[in-house]
Amino acid sequence: MVEILKPEPGGIGTRGRAARLWADPPGAVVLLVCAAVLGLRRAGAWSHPQFWAEDVTLYQRALTLGAQSFLGTDGGYFHMVLRSVAALSTLVDPAKAPAVFVAAASLLTLYVAGRALSPRCPLPRTAGLSALAVVLVPDTHEVLLNLVNLQWVLGAGLVLLLISEDPEGPASWAHDLLAAAALGLTGPFCIFLLPAFALRALARGSRASLAVLAVVLLCAVIQGYLVYMEPASPFDTTGTPVSWGLVLPSVGRRIGGSLLMGALLPGDTDQVFGALAGVLTLSGIAYLSLAPGDRSRERRVLGLVFAVVLLGALYRTRHSLFLFFVPHTRARYFYLPQLMAVWLLLSWAARRGPPARVCGALLLWALAVNLPRLREAPLKDMNWPAYAERIRAGEDVTSETNPPVWKTHFPARRN
Repeated sequence: MVEILKPEPGGIGTRGRAARLWADPPGAVVLLVCAAVLGLRRAGAWSHPQFWAEDVTLYQRALTLGAQSFLGTDGGYFHMVLRSVAALSTLVDPAKAPAVFVAAASLLTLYVAGRALSPRCPLPRTAGLSALAVVLVPDTHEVLLNLVNLQWVLGAGLVLLLISEDPEGPASWAHDLLAAAALGLTGPFCIFLLPAFALRALARGSRASLAVLAVVLLCAVIQGYLVYMEPASPFDTTGTPVSWGLVLPSVGRRIGGSLLMGALLPGDTDQVFGALAGVLTLSGIAYLSLAPGDRSRERRVLGLVFAVVLLGALYRTRHSLFLFFVPHTRARYFYLPQLMAVWLLLSWAARRGPPARVCGALLLWALAVNLPRLREAPLKDMNWPAYAERIRAGEDVTSETNPPVWKTHFPARRN
């Protein structure tokens, strides 16, 4: 019996195979776990898919405008991937359109998680934790499994493209160029990440890095121009004074507090303690990003992404920072900073020594305190099939969808 378990000379023993499996688990298994996490977090999203907020607006434009719906903008920039999904949903019965939206959001989220498992990605793949982090970010109300906020998850895909090694074969080349174009024209993240892509191309000097930079640059010019030309919104709050004293408490509550206190986080945030938590959060990210050691280049990039996305989010919301202290509000703005923080902790935890053990302990603690709040309540059933039947018949319809105050007009049309 001893001889059966004994490895052959020069081979890998049972313990070695187990260690290798833990360090680099099968991608299909990791993605199945990610899918299970998504299904558990968003109760009823797959069994009873529904539109959320601007989801129904995307569908209404695709249904009534056809190809012209691709010319519109939201927030001042293109959402190419989202509008493409909305266009595809018009090919099926209106009653099934929400299912198309949820399915697309699911598959594209798993695509981003899968990119974290790519051999070209420098993130640690220990037990697939870097991929699982994509679906385990704790404060994600309104982010996961709906189309309108999928841009924030896809922004993580653009970050993964940024830190990945250059492609070698035609398939990898095609993927990187297509991903750069599709993700660059979905949301404003190509604008934020353009300097990082430029530094990447300068450091590598490869044809592939220059080609990706050219695509991202074109996308950034297009999106930047659209942002600049966007007319003022009727809900513009730029006349409201900026509460600068809420900046650090916002960071402390929605990043450091969210990750490390989770369900233990009190409902109210004292401004002094909140500011201190914000300083500690930013100091921790700076250390994780800039301290010398393994993967220093990638960690600096993740720290840079954290900083530019956070600054962009705070600038965008500077006149309404108080909303960050309302539960389940504007979580989307902190999805990427939280994910960058988790990836930085994982990069350190994959090493050896006291800092690695501290980061590993922090990750385990973060998971434990956030487990009670990971599962979100199911959306209210707004009886979309009843509206879909009238839309199918070409009637003039005003639908009500989640959140319950959301109403969208579908004009009458000929069948």
